[in-house]
Amino acid sequence: MKLSNIGVALGIAAATMGLAAHAGDDRKASKDHRQAASGMQAVAVSPKAGEPGHGWQYFSDSRKARAVVISPNGDYYYSRGDSLQLVYKPAPTA
Repeated sequence: MKLSNIGVALGIAAATMGLAAHAGDDRKASKDHRQAASGMQAVAVSPKAGEPGHGWQYFSDSRKARAVVISPNGDYYYSRGDSLQLVYKPAPTA
């Protein structure tokens, strides 16, 4: 085997191992760290029982102009900076 072929083979092996090690770093990160990096923050609201918005949960990411709203029934609404759109509605329970 030529010396240049050995060099190429060793270079490819080193690059492959480097990529695999780099890819493994994301898997080792804690879930809390990844959630904190998402930018979604809970919006504090406190309507009283019977007022509009009671029981609803609000989350927003002002850096990326997006928001999530969860209804008391579990319906999920998502906005990319425009109007809220229903993205998930749980199946009715019997």
